[in-house]
Amino acid sequence: MVTRVLSITTAVVSLAVSAAVASGLTDQLQTSRMTVVQVDRSVGKFLCAEHRRWTAVSMADLKAVSSGDIVKVERRDGQPSRITVLRHAADEIGSPER
Repeated sequence: MVTRVLSITTAVVSLAVSAAVASGLTDQLQTSRMTVVQVDRSVGKFLCAEHRRWTAVSMADLKAVSSGDIVKVERRDGQPSRITVLRHAADEIGSPER
C-alpha cells in the first residue's frame, strides 16, 4: 500500500513539474518571438504585432528585417537586444499551402 501511494505521488509530482516547465517554455517563446509590423532603421527599433510596442534592437540586425518577418529577440544586459530572423514574410507568401 505504501509503495502504491509513493508511486502515485511520484507520478503526480512529475506531471506537475512537466506542466510547469512546458508553461515556462511557452511563456518564453511568446515573449521572445515577435512579428514585425514596421521597421524604423533610423532609431534602431521595430514595431511588434504581439506586444503593440516598439522594441529597440541592434541597428546592424535590422538590415535583414522587413515587415511581416517573424523574429526572435535575445535581450542582453546593458547592450541593445539582438534579433534573429526565424522566417521571412516573403518566404511565407511564396510557399504553397500544405
